Amino acid sequence: MEQYFVKETINSNKFQIVDPETIKHVAKVMRHKSGDVISLVDPTENLFMATIDSIDPDSKFIAVDVEKSTKNSTEMPIDVTIACSLSKKDKIEWITQKSTELGAKRIIFFDSRYSIMNWKPNVVEKKLARLQEIAKNAAQQSKRRIIPEVIYVDKLKDLVQYKAEANLVAYEESAKQGEISRLAQTLNEMPKSVICAFGPEGGFAPEEIDFLNQADFLSVGLGPRIMRAETAPMYFLSVLSYKYELTVK
Repeated sequence: MEQYFVKETINSNKFQIVDPETIKHVAKVMRHKSGDVISLVDPTENLFMATIDSIDPDSKFIAVDVEKSTKNSTEMPIDVTIACSLSKKDKIEWITQKSTELGAKRIIFFDSRYSIMNWKPNVVEKKLARLQEIAKNAAQQSKRRIIPEVIYVDKLKDLVQYKAEANLVAYEESAKQGEISRLAQTLNEMPKSVICAFGPEGGFAPEEIDFLNQADFLSVGLGPRIMRAETAPMYFLSVLSYKYELTVK
């Protein structure tokens, strides 16, 4: 069953879908008709089962009968922010999609010394719109209750404004030295929110690590192997899912 996000709060058993893109996907792409059931999520993060009553012939609205679902939320029980240095376009889009599927609440991209990509100010809005749409589609596919926010900051120092209860930076030198306990210790403290910063293909410069450490970001290793820039955040999110969703009773 497909899931769609709607911008209006659903507060009765009758509702009209008015977003043109959603109408097009439901009526034209999926070819739904009266009696078919889809699911809707409104801004309050509530899930509803929606039975299609009628589809306007001019595609201005779809009328549905809704019933609030009692299914448990699919959101991770910890507020997770993934912060990644800019990579190639396809990697940025892949990170956005997969981070959404794995439960990130916020995805930040930033410039760093060894970033192989740079965004000019006149393209930032367009690129963020594209990434936000990717996050929306991934959230619908993975049955999320929220759409992660995609953010761009052009300076590493601006990352500190998004600090959480636990602030981490994945540093390959920590992994090379066999350091793995800091991450485990941090997660055992059961923080309510966490942010982890990940460097580009060339890694963080030593002065960038110094800056983040002074800003209370703890350097952590992600196991004994050195991962690609796009793999490390997925590993981290998988660790969080195991820790907070599969082992916590």
